[in-house]
Amino acid sequence: MATDRNTEGENKGLTIGDLAERVGMTVRNLREWRTLGLLPAAELRGRVGYYDETVVVRVGRIKELHDQGFPLDLIRRMLDTGDERGEDVMGLASSLRAPFREKSAPPVDLALLARKWGSVMPAQLRRAEELGLIRKRGRGRYEFTSATAARVGDTLHELGLSLHEVLDATAEIRAHTDAIAELFEQIWMGHLWEPFLDSGAPEERLPELQKTLAKVQPLALEAVTALFAVAMEARIEEGIAREVERELGKRRAP
Repeated sequence: MATDRNTEGENKGLTIGDLAERVGMTVRNLREWRTLGLLPAAELRGRVGYYDETVVVRVGRIKELHDQGFPLDLIRRMLDTGDERGEDVMGLASSLRAPFREKSAPPVDLALLARKWGSVMPAQLRRAEELGLIRKRGRGRYEFTSATAARVGDTLHELGLSLHEVLDATAEIRAHTDAIAELFEQIWMGHLWEPFLDSGAPEERLPELQKTLAKVQPLALEAVTALFAVAMEARIEEGIAREVERELGKRRAP
């Protein structure tokens, strides 16, 4: 009889409470996802809503992509492309991000940060997240986007910069790097992605596209690093020449 009741419960569907227990989330978070359009509306039977088993798989996909750092709105759009095409888009999106995303980014110790910087206000955490220095990991936890980001912050602190000054400097740097990223996106879209779509987005060409991506994408980082080195060399030379000229001018002065 117990088995019959369990079978009947499975056929009946999952309440939002059942779903939360199955996927290891809170009812509140699931309702937020539903409001954002990530989850379908439950089937109402009387006053109770029920989900079928397919929503468990969908939640699993969302959690996986969110853990990779994709924002929820983008996840919704990728999933809305349809199951078959959505899988292709998500796989390609993961490939696009792979060369730039650190897999084992260090966690943020909020207590340590507060001791180091004097205090860390919620608004400063939000700004650091918006600037791409840290990201949420759920339940009030954060991680740095990379070990390099954490190390740069430590070095700037040792130089005497305040947290406010570090965030302001990061905002300036981010403005320039966003422009560079936009340029590389235009190259990618114009020379690889759009021709692929124009040809009808044939599935048999996806492996070729991903193979090309694997070779081309890391070049973006290498190009930026190489050109930045050239720019820094030029700035240093200009600075030295300027200081030498200033010193010579002092000596010539009567």
